[in-house]
Amino acid sequence: MKTAFVGSSALAWQLLQEASRASDQPLPPSVLQGPLRERALAAGIPLRLAASAEDVMLDPANQVVVLALEDCDEILRLTRAAVQAEKHVVVVLPELTASPALTFELQLVLDESQTAIIPLLGRWQLPQLPPDRVVLGLDPDSIRQLTLELPLPELSDAALAVGLRTGLDLLTASGFLYSQVTCLDQAVPGAGLISRMVSLSTQPEAERLLPPASLTLRPANATDGSAGVLLTVTYRDGRQQQYPVGEAPMLPRILHLCRHRADCSAWLDAASATLELCEATARSIRRRRTVDVHFDAGTERSVFKSQMTAFGCGVLTWLLLGMVSYLIAGQLLTLPNWAWHTARILWMLPLILFLMAQLLLPLTRNRGGNARGNTGSSADNDG
Repeated sequence: MKTAFVGSSALAWQLLQEASRASDQPLPPSVLQGPLRERALAAGIPLRLAASAEDVMLDPANQVVVLALEDCDEILRLTRAAVQAEKHVVVVLPELTASPALTFELQLVLDESQTAIIPLLGRWQLPQLPPDRVVLGLDPDSIRQLTLELPLPELSDAALAVGLRTGLDLLTASGFLYSQVTCLDQAVPGAGLISRMVSLSTQPEAERLLPPASLTLRPANATDGSAGVLLTVTYRDGRQQQYPVGEAPMLPRILHLCRHRADCSAWLDAASATLELCEATARSIRRRRTVDVHFDAGTERSVFKSQMTAFGCGVLTWLLLGMVSYLIAGQLLTLPNWAWHTARILWMLPLILFLMAQLLLPLTRNRGGNARGNTGSSADNDG
């Protein structure tokens, strides 16, 4: 498929290399700038430059457009232009400005289009993840923990942001949706940050507990080249399974998604979940404590508590107004004894029913630990 590029992000470099090697012909006219263009020129990749991004969208020879931009608004604008021109779109998530709002908007554009919109994710670096699969499909009941140590060339803000997003996406490639995040930075006075560790877990009251996962970001050293990066899965019986992380082919996955555009929704959902974890990690760093990531609009337990709070306010109001009405009626009306007894029963009946309803609390269930809704909101852990 003819693939054109628009943008400057170096995160699209591997895909640019693959696209240039996949055909004997030069790449279609593209708009390359910044680090991406510098790498292409240094590698001797023949380039044809277009006058503008709109020209790339309107070129009938292009079938796929790769957007490697930092401006989320520009990504959305060009995505809409590309799908209107019946082009498939691959979105390279921005290094510093990516947020769940971007993937939610892309999902809306996908729903209204006839072509594929594909987010480039960190889990694409897993050679053992088939092109038609979003997750590895691991069994949480048989796993003790997941660990990943990711060496970075530097610990700048951009490198940490990309490394964090890549590492979290590799961990969630397991298929587990975590609900709690804890981030700890290790720093040395005068030397700055030397490592960052992120722990993922589920809430203790979750209906199904997931095995904990840990991600360590640290500077690369001379020994990293021989061992490589490994996603390690430790099972409860002591066995370990290691998934190598490297430069897996990207074009077969893109080709599959272009042919099966309905699968793009699952990939955008996965991108949203990863970006929500990134936002929760940022809050954990700021507040120096564990934070909750709510993928669910509300659990049975939380909904029950909210309803009981509202009912309790209504019962208190009824008791207050009923007592005042009963005292006034006692001074003004002459009624038989059975009428007063009935009035007292009706006055106390809502309170009795409300207190009996509290016994239903143990029957409610909390699904917040392993379910994902559409809200994408997050809140801090008060425990």
